[in-house]
Amino acid sequence: MTTVLPSRNNVIAFVPAHNEEDIIRSTIESILTQTVKVDVLVISDNSTDNTAGIVRSIAATDNRVNLIETVGNKFKKSGALNAAYENVDLNSYDYVLSVDGDTVIAPDLVEQALIEFQLDPLLGAVCSRAGVVKQETNGFFEKLVYHWQYVEYAEFDRSRVSQDRGIKVAHGMCTVYKVKAIKAVMQKRIDTGKVDCTVYDVHNITEDYELTMTLKELGYHTASGFGMLAWTDVPLKLNELWKQRVRWLRGGLDTLWEHGWNKSTRKDILNAGFFWIMLAFQILLLHYAFYDIVTGVYHPNWIFLLVMILMYVDSVYTLRYVQNPSNWDYLVRITFIPQIFYAWFTIAQLVYAYYLFLFKPNQDW
Repeated sequence: MTTVLPSRNNVIAFVPAHNEEDIIRSTIESILTQTVKVDVLVISDNSTDNTAGIVRSIAATDNRVNLIETVGNKFKKSGALNAAYENVDLNSYDYVLSVDGDTVIAPDLVEQALIEFQLDPLLGAVCSRAGVVKQETNGFFEKLVYHWQYVEYAEFDRSRVSQDRGIKVAHGMCTVYKVKAIKAVMQKRIDTGKVDCTVYDVHNITEDYELTMTLKELGYHTASGFGMLAWTDVPLKLNELWKQRVRWLRGGLDTLWEHGWNKSTRKDILNAGFFWIMLAFQILLLHYAFYDIVTGVYHPNWIFLLVMILMYVDSVYTLRYVQNPSNWDYLVRITFIPQIFYAWFTIAQLVYAYYLFLFKPNQDW
């Protein structure tokens, strides 16, 4: 039986949370203190900790907060968010804020999003900047992994500048959607026979990318609001980071395959092909460098030097987009060596993602 929540405000926030007892209170409070009033629906997704208990304690003192708990949801975040859409009367709202349970948002984030929607009638989704919360690290290597990502998330923001009103992904970390656009997605799911996919495609492991692609195919713009600040936590273990990024990349390939070549996908498909050209070029340059090392004879390779200089300048330039950079953030980019290792780590992730895409069709979360 569906529970329909009453409407109180123009915006409702959906907060999927799995075992987020350490941060869920901060997440909810950052939504409740917005300059624009927002209703909150937390979806405790198969949580085994006190996430649901904390939400209930907040709801007891603020009637804007509601909780649902999934039972047997096997589709992780997609299933949790679909449960939210199935339990809310969308006719009562104009906008949906989707924010992860481990994310904290700035007090004016929703207000900034509404300004973006007023400026562009075709805007279907606008995401926040990708900030990283300050996290305690244990030892040198965790600190290095953390600051690799701290600067990398700024690189994500930088890339969205050039993408303007057609950003690749309105990320799941924090995005505001126009309800009208969401309803169009719902209708498309019905028209294409995906009756088990209310809004999010439960068969896709990168639900935010697939939804963004669907919105663009429906004629909506997708953008990033650079006045919208939000911060999330990141993996500190290399194996956890590997698993997260391979899932992102593999899910992206699945999405492109499913949607095929069209106006909305062609740029991303061409970029996927361009990756292999650049990888071959880098391998060739490394071959020449190692050959010189083995033979003990150095042959000046101006192409290699030029590429390395351009990579270095590009790497350091990203620091301009970092929020409150620390000495460690400067260190990982200015010294360049740590960034080279991370770049090849990223390449390995993408190559492995292609392997999974080609030979392991039943990829799970």
